[in-house]
Amino acid sequence: FKFVPRNRTQQSPRRNFIDNMLEATLSMGHKIQRLSYNPSTDSVDVVQYYAKFAEGEIPQTYRYLLWSALRQDYVAVHQKFTKYSRPYKWNELDMLISGDEVTTILEGMRYPRISFVIVPDPFTNKKGEDDYIVKFQELVKYFSKIQSKDGSKNICIEMHRANDVAPQSSSRNRRFEVDLRKKRDDKYEWMELVHDSNCDTRRTFRMTIQWLVAVGSKIDDQARLLRVRCSKLGLELVSVPHYSSLISCFMNPFAVPITTPIRNKNCVNTIENALTNIFNFVYDGDHESDPNDIDCLDGFDFEINKYSIKKMKKFVRARQYLHRTGTLFTRLLRDTRGSAIVIMYLNQRHTARDEQLLHNARTIFVRVEQYIAEVCKKAGC
Repeated sequence: FKFVPRNRTQQSPRRNFIDNMLEATLSMGHKIQRLSYNPSTDSVDVVQYYAKFAEGEIPQTYRYLLWSALRQDYVAVHQKFTKYSRPYKWNELDMLISGDEVTTILEGMRYPRISFVIVPDPFTNKKGEDDYIVKFQELVKYFSKIQSKDGSKNICIEMHRANDVAPQSSSRNRRFEVDLRKKRDDKYEWMELVHDSNCDTRRTFRMTIQWLVAVGSKIDDQARLLRVRCSKLGLELVSVPHYSSLISCFMNPFAVPITTPIRNKNCVNTIENALTNIFNFVYDGDHESDPNDIDCLDGFDFEINKYSIKKMKKFVRARQYLHRTGTLFTRLLRDTRGSAIVIMYLNQRHTARDEQLLHNARTIFVRVEQYIAEVCKKAGC
């Protein structure tokens, strides 16, 4: 924001103007915020005005080439930029920090977060599955231990065993608050730990640490303690980018997801089965995905959202898989006919600067890409 001089704001006198009111006006072109203090009522008012011309803005698409660590070549990618940001939930944020009506971090607020998944053990019999369940239940006990003392809800995570039915996705997220104060009279600092509502022994289990009012060193300590606890229990904890669970895995402008269109339903089924049976991937849940971010939509029948003025496609519930090394994601967006767009992208949080993990990811990617080409060639698609 830029500060607007008082003499500029007084050029157009407003009604009900109070002479002794302290007032400041901040402008961002399409947004104006007026802050005023009324001594007679000892109150502070904040009013925001949002320009109408900013509401119907069309995003601008920027196309560029970016080096792909998986393909070892430059790949065409694109990003959409909007000139004007959407109105921010300042009132809810203020109430959350003040401890008023809003008690949890809401979608649309800007806040830092760290995401993890637990990769289930590759058990082959009931005993191996039982061992994994025992270890996971010990982790749930740890959650109950670090939960804020005034937490009214017991942490209950439903377990699903392997059976003839396909692995179940998490229906929704649950969360609990962690008090980061060492003494009750310390400055109040807290974080939320958001986790899947259930645990299937054939699916990864997702957790996210998110915060607004906390010192970074305390968050680092909590993340470290979580890693140590999982290591002691024998659970494999892997850091993942948060956008891996969002509607678009194209959000990071420096990530290079590789898309492969497959227009044959039988080929898609064969490839999806091969991910877990041949290439050692594990189911990572269903994630709402936006097909509008993908270029290669010709020949696919993704439904149009009839309520969208711009004829945008509906979000697709896509199945996602993570390689057991934690290095590579694969997401399948199926259309109404069963055809699919396969999206593969690197887990940059886990590979970081580890050349061995990066080499493993490249090897897996090349093998899967070759397999897809062979399956499609046989089917003539």
